[in-house]
Amino acid sequence: MTNFSDLPWEIRDEIWKPVPRDDHPGVHIFGHYDEKKKNTPEGRSMMHGNLFSGILSEPPPHRYFKSLREGCDDENISTYLIDGAMWTTCKESRLVMEKHFSQYKWPTYADFFRRFYRDTREFIGYPYDEVFQVPSTGYFQGNSPAYLTVFPRRDLFVFQPDTLEGVDWYFVGSGPTRGGMRPPFRRLQHIAIEYNPKWWDEMTDLPDRPNVNNLINGVFELRDCCKLWFIDTSLKRKMDAPAFEENSSDYEKLNAFYARDRKFLEVDCIDGSDFPEDWEYAKPVTDTSNRERSFSVDFFRQLQEEIWYQYRSAVFRAKHFNAGNVLHARSRSAHCKIGLLGCDEL
Repeated sequence: MTNFSDLPWEIRDEIWKPVPRDDHPGVHIFGHYDEKKKNTPEGRSMMHGNLFSGILSEPPPHRYFKSLREGCDDENISTYLIDGAMWTTCKESRLVMEKHFSQYKWPTYADFFRRFYRDTREFIGYPYDEVFQVPSTGYFQGNSPAYLTVFPRRDLFVFQPDTLEGVDWYFVGSGPTRGGMRPPFRRLQHIAIEYNPKWWDEMTDLPDRPNVNNLINGVFELRDCCKLWFIDTSLKRKMDAPAFEENSSDYEKLNAFYARDRKFLEVDCIDGSDFPEDWEYAKPVTDTSNRERSFSVDFFRQLQEEIWYQYRSAVFRAKHFNAGNVLHARSRSAHCKIGLLGCDEL
């Protein structure tokens, strides 16, 4: 039997070609780093070069998305697992990865870096259309680093904190540091968290609403990001729904993200008060409540209204009140957009 290494390079090259991921916006899932859990996934911090994230980690198994295949174990459905092992499998596989991702080049930074008198410098970010399809490679800290490659401005980054309390949203979506030669890994544009039905109960029943307030704070803290998405896995695209029109060429209009076994599609619930006609509610087996539908659409619409109200109030205060109110007003004078994602099988 012929060994793989004995095959002509032309044949090996053809065999390698379909191994890396396809060209769709991907889905990458991360847990919340906890330095007290050194021997668990949450104790393996995401690293980019020498940059210690301090907030992103491997996703813990108990937070894996429910498998779409009956009888199969839940697993990490992140796109980075499709080809991540190829970085360390062998020299040839690493070469294949380098060749595959080398087609995406960083533009010349000198074009976007100003010099002023007295040798002072001002950082100017890369134009988004120039770096929309530029990848970044990092790894999970540990004895055997697990490498992963992502597209920071194109892919969806699902963040799975155990609680919203204490989440540093600004750090999750912070911009590059002043004078940095390249935007770091953590400058992400599309961040997602899983919708929790308890949030709707909290919004309608509780006066203090800690989780809702944390989410609203997050939307304003993530002002430099494009969108904060809410994933509702109980929202399924109807079998007889028309073909979904995907937009994958503009980072501001992305509406479809591909994981390993499913895709997350935007649910259009901005207009109207009815439930989106192309979607249906698939009640989870673990849901023992008397819910007959998902209230994520209602939650999204009300959250949108509250964000807009706080934004308008902040702009008004900044214009008409004294300096004592300006600082708080400015913190509410810009925010990222929000969106709702449902599921569809590949």
